[in-house]
Amino acid sequence: MSNASENVKTLLQDMVADRNLYSLLRDRLDAQREGIILRDVAALELVNQEIITLYQQLSAHSQKRHRLLKALGIPVGVKGLKTLFSRLPENWQNQVKHLWADLEDNAATCKMANDANGMLLNMQNDILQNLLNVSEPENWLYQKV
Repeated sequence: MSNASENVKTLLQDMVADRNLYSLLRDRLDAQREGIILRDVAALELVNQEIITLYQQLSAHSQKRHRLLKALGIPVGVKGLKTLFSRLPENWQNQVKHLWADLEDNAATCKMANDANGMLLNMQNDILQNLLNVSEPENWLYQKV
């Protein structure tokens, strides 16, 4: 198998792995939301570490994808991937295009879940700040005696 063929094979294998990683990430983001709602610090510490590990794996695959595209002489990015897909054998094109669309959907879903978790965390922080009235210490509801 040629070096170019190996690069394409690696790129496609990483895309399949990314689909699995995004599924795990979505599950962990749901667990993070649950931990935020329950204010379960121990669970949040664990799930946050798992999320960081998943982000690192996804980032590593993205960086490898960039290197492989460059090695193949294809522009880096979505446009380059679509160019690569169009050069694949016809019987592979639809499967790979579907895989990429699935990855884009999964990434968007995870981004929305992450954004929602961030908003929830900010809302809880705002409530706590209002209870403690940190901006006006002289009016604290709860203050050290």
